[in-house]
Amino acid sequence: MKKMMMMVAVALMTAMSVNAQSENLKNELSLSYGFGSTSQMGDGLGEGLSSIFSDTEYDDGAILGPISVEYFRHLNNPRLAVGGFVSYSKWDSDIQKKGGNHEKVGERNRSYIAVMPAIKWYWINKNSFGLYSKGAVGVAFLNSTEKDLATNTSKDENSTHFMYQASFLGVEFGNKFRGFAEAGVGEQGFLLAGIRYKF
Repeated sequence: MKKMMMMVAVALMTAMSVNAQSENLKNELSLSYGFGSTSQMGDGLGEGLSSIFSDTEYDDGAILGPISVEYFRHLNNPRLAVGGFVSYSKWDSDIQKKGGNHEKVGERNRSYIAVMPAIKWYWINKNSFGLYSKGAVGVAFLNSTEKDLATNTSKDENSTHFMYQASFLGVEFGNKFRGFAEAGVGEQGFLLAGIRYKF
């Protein structure tokens, strides 16, 4: 009986030690790559609609990102973290004549930089595993350049838009260095994955 009580006591102390280690890691720095950001999906829809009323169309283009860098700090409650992120994405497309040989008549280059404060809630926050949800709201800055090859002229557009990210489910594995993945909707994409450093 004494042996069993001693084993239970050791197990409890070990668990408390593990939790304490997890709670002491108050800062998080992450780098991620996402797929299907709100801006990119909006661009795709806009390109499709504009081609209906025009004699030109956009090719599939080259898409980069969104690439995000984020920082979070855990408060007194180890399950709660506040911080934010900056994301960057880019979409380059050729403008082509409809039909025939799809002659290239122009180019369009669009980039988005989003800045958002965010909050994260850990449903599970262990020393080597975490399960969480994340929400963010902020702004995205659009820079767009459309070039007409026939006249060699360019049209620039700069605008600011309300933007958000809602990651319904995030999972992370590892110790101080962790791999993670999130599923949700917003400017970081409907699916994103990356690496995280906790310190």
